[in-house]
Amino acid sequence: MWAYGSIWDASTLATKDGKYKADYMYQPFIGRYNNFKLGGCTDDCPTTTSCRLLSASPSNAMGLSQQQYSAIEYVQWNYLVYDLLPIPEERSYTNTRVLKSLACTSVSKL
Repeated sequence: MWAYGSIWDASTLATKDGKYKADYMYQPFIGRYNNFKLGGCTDDCPTTTSCRLLSASPSNAMGLSQQQYSAIEYVQWNYLVYDLLPIPEERSYTNTRVLKSLACTSVSKL
């Protein structure tokens, strides 16, 4: 299973062209997440009844399966705070490893 995120300095891009600069005086910073839920299983999950195996995309796949796309879309709509590409049609997951190698992962309410 893969999980990813990024923390970056957007003081120029996301703050009226740098009008409000980031104050690094109190670094290092600690990130906190609320209501963030990941579900998963051990690597022997195909033999357990509590998990169902989600097939990963083949290495030559041109993109995500509909089930994988729905999973990442659910996380984006419910947990993504800011994105450089706000129009979902402009996002491309063709070359990302996220959700391509999903196995035994569940996203609640999916």
